[in-house]
Amino acid sequence: MDSTSQQRWLLGWKLAFFLPLGVALALTLIGRMKADFHRQIELTIVANIFGTSSLVAQATYWIVVRKWTRLGIAMLIFVSAVLGFGLHTLLRAVR
Repeated sequence: MDSTSQQRWLLGWKLAFFLPLGVALALTLIGRMKADFHRQIELTIVANIFGTSSLVAQATYWIVVRKWTRLGIAMLIFVSAVLGFGLHTLLRAVR
């Protein structure tokens, strides 16, 4: 693998980490400015789901690139449980 493709590979992983975190931060800040408490909670839940998806990308990076299989798999299992709980909470809040 040459230097340019390796740089693109790392840029893709960085985008997978930081893009959902940026969206989560923006949604949290927008939610804080809302006067409606129910809408604020919904935006915060969606922001937490984006933050969790960033952790899924990080766990996948640990498994695929770094070959930290035990730690990566444990983190992926934990984060998947948190993501499932977040989706469940979002569905209950929207209903």
